[in-house]
Amino acid sequence: MNFKLKYILLTFIFILIVTFGIEAQPQFTLIYVVQNGDTIYDIAQDYNTTVENILENNHIENSSKINIGDELVIQTKKQIDDKKLKLDYSLTMSESSNRNFNLDVGKNYSVRYNPEQPLPDVNIPPGKIIQYYVDSGDTLYDLAQSFNTTPGVIMALNNMENSIIRKGEKIKLPINNLSKRQVLAKTVNQSAIEIMARTIHGEARGEPYMGQVAVGAVIINRVLSNQFPDNIRDVVYQTNQFTAVADGQINYTPNNTAYRAAKEALEGVDPTMGSLYYYNPKTAENKKWFNTRKFVVSIGAHVFAK
Repeated sequence: MNFKLKYILLTFIFILIVTFGIEAQPQFTLIYVVQNGDTIYDIAQDYNTTVENILENNHIENSSKINIGDELVIQTKKQIDDKKLKLDYSLTMSESSNRNFNLDVGKNYSVRYNPEQPLPDVNIPPGKIIQYYVDSGDTLYDLAQSFNTTPGVIMALNNMENSIIRKGEKIKLPINNLSKRQVLAKTVNQSAIEIMARTIHGEARGEPYMGQVAVGAVIINRVLSNQFPDNIRDVVYQTNQFTAVADGQINYTPNNTAYRAAKEALEGVDPTMGSLYYYNPKTAENKKWFNTRKFVVSIGAHVFAK
């Protein structure tokens, strides 16, 4: 397959780790773009790995199910010539496009090799794209995994000439392949988390920890439901829905447990199994209405229902 190398897009994730008295060496994950005539067996042979490893790393059940343009994660032990650790590209708008880039110890890099390889065509609606600020340690490969897309799609979406991303840089990321819950978790802001923690603290402090997560899960389930507002603030402050809002307990300062419960609920932990309502049988004033709902589970002093 060497004759096809000029058509290959390689994305290297270089992770340089400094340890006690040991010289740091670059580690990498290879993203291979499938070309015409490729087979998984041939790719495995070229990169000193196995068909089984490629199938497992890419969640492929059938080795024949690959298409031209697919991006495959290759875990390889193949050595890279030191000369290839210098790649020509422009680091900034003010720097020469012929300047060599040298890897710095302790930094993470995602480098696009052979940049003449065409990027994929993308046609993602604006409503399915978010703005993301690159954090320390982010790589293009990690972001692609997190957003259920590929490095090539992210590069095309941002008109990137190379795959280097830097902390603080603002880039576009697609959310078209994420569920509503995943989108909510990735787009929620600190203000919304604060509101959730205050609601959990006001409604369920003193309850078992899972009971506090459950209150947070009901808030999330409502946001995701067509029966309620589509954001956390409006769900919580909807008229006559949460006792903590009515009696002012939402204004109490939440403890760390409430914040932790809010974050777990945002991450998808749902001990209520999709419930939209909850009440305390000992204090509820509208028991007849709650009795019309489908009982799901009791946690601590609360009954959760759909």
